Amino acid sequence: MPDRYVLVLAGGRGERFWPWSQPARPKQLLPLARDGRSLLATTFERALRLVPSADRVLVMTALDLKDAVQRECPGARVLGEPVPRNTAPAIAAAAAGWIPDASAFAVLPADHAIDDLDAFARDARRAFEVAEREPVLVTFGIPPAGPDTSFGYVRRGAKLGERLFRAAQFTEKPDAARARTFVESGEYMWNSGMFVWRKSVFFGALEAGRPALAGALRGSSSGGGVSGFEDRMREVFPALESISVDYAVLEKAPNVLVLEASFDWDDLGSWGAWARRQPRDARGNVAFGDAVVVDCDDCVVVGEGGTAAAMGLRDMIVVHANGATLSCPIAQSEGVRRVSEAVRARGAE
Repeated sequence: MPDRYVLVLAGGRGERFWPWSQPARPKQLLPLARDGRSLLATTFERALRLVPSADRVLVMTALDLKDAVQRECPGARVLGEPVPRNTAPAIAAAAAGWIPDASAFAVLPADHAIDDLDAFARDARRAFEVAEREPVLVTFGIPPAGPDTSFGYVRRGAKLGERLFRAAQFTEKPDAARARTFVESGEYMWNSGMFVWRKSVFFGALEAGRPALAGALRGSSSGGGVSGFEDRMREVFPALESISVDYAVLEKAPNVLVLEASFDWDDLGSWGAWARRQPRDARGNVAFGDAVVVDCDDCVVVGEGGTAAAMGLRDMIVVHANGATLSCPIAQSEGVRRVSEAVRARGAE
């Protein structure tokens, strides 16, 4: 098998699932997968299909989440970043310290939902083959199910092969009118945030787009093991620019390809998105955990650490977890982050 690695990004805090998600148990650690496992555990399962052993899987997370992440990813190398600095520094640091210069690696966010593992593995292996053969950066595009404004979009350029295109343009979270235009054109896909590239090609693109960031991390080493690497990150990370890999690399690089995914995908960005993938009762309700649903239609009711009960409701979310309760219309579930921010601000007063 070629010398391949997988980097899983597991540092997010997932405030859109408040009150279930908390700083010590963010979205990727919640049982949000269709089978009740954590999203991180299912991402790790997918990663193992691409590499010969678990020690070829790197997981970048927050220092305070390392133990919980390690339990979900047995045998993986779990690395802790001292402060959050978005995806470009996280990818660059892990690659510089742990991946050989000539090797290719995949980048997988820890909080995506994908059920068709065979189709995912086929597409990922094809992306590896392309990246190993040519000096390109491969991203996965998702055929849009509708004009969703919570996703970034990538416009297809010249066709290079079956479902493989040059990436012509990236647009981050357009408004509703532009998203509708994108979908109707048939030229755009959702940008999944999953990538495959060689380490040398990635650092070349990062050097061109963000030379200071590349220079600060290129010489990082795994000498001293995980603890030595993390000591080095404590020195370097706080001064780094916080920037996504989309802005730092993909939007500027001329050698980005997009592979149209043949697998199902969802980033589960809200309670409503999670509910779409869950089993429902005869009246369309999703009940999870310690939940009681009486005379309701199309509701989401979740209870953990206490009973969540809903009666006579329609199109509502009711969640009780961690000593807190959320109630809101499903149509407003993408705005739950505002609630968690308000709760946090009240605690800071």
